[in-house]
Amino acid sequence: MVKKRTLDLSKVLAATSELIDKQGIAAVTFPNLAKKLGIRFQSLYHYIDNRTQLLSLVGANRIKALNENLKENLVGMSGQEAILKFCDLIRDYLLEDSALAAILYHLNEYERDAEINIELLKVIELGTKLKSDEDEPISVHALVGAVLGYVFFDRSAIFSGESKEERNSNYHQMILRLIETV
Repeated sequence: MVKKRTLDLSKVLAATSELIDKQGIAAVTFPNLAKKLGIRFQSLYHYIDNRTQLLSLVGANRIKALNENLKENLVGMSGQEAILKFCDLIRDYLLEDSALAAILYHLNEYERDAEINIELLKVIELGTKLKSDEDEPISVHALVGAVLGYVFFDRSAIFSGESKEERNSNYHQMILRLIETV
C-alpha cells in the first residue's frame, strides 16, 4: 500500500516560519527543515525550488497579513494621522513578527518579481494613497526605510537605556520630519 502524502506548501511555509522564530533565519536550510517535517530534504523540491524562494514565500504570506491589518486600521483616516498610524502599524507588526523582520533585511536577495516583492509593493501602494497635502505625495520609500531602521534599532541593545515612551517619541519625531520634508 502506498502512503498518502500529507505534506503541502502551507505546511512547509509554517514549519519554515517556526524555524525562523525559534532559531533564526540562518537555521533555514533544507536539511533542518526536512528534519523538522520528518521527511527527506529532497522531498522539499516538490514544493519549492530553493531557499530564496522559500523565504520569499514565507515573507509574502506574512506581508499579506500585514497589508490586511493596515487596511482594517486605516479605514477613514487621512493626512498626518493616517501616515503616523501606517508607520506605527508596520513598526509594531515587525517588532512582533521576528521572522518577517529578518526576511525583510534580506530583500536584496530576491528577484524583482519574487512573491515577497509583489506583496511589499502592495503595502507601498497603500502608503502612497496617504497624503499630508493633496499636491505632495509622501515618500513611502523613505517612510518604510525609516520604519525598518527603527525596528532594527528597537531590536538591538543600542538604545536599551531609553524607555518605550522615549523610543516612541523619537520615532514619531523622525516620521514627522520625513513628512514635512516631502
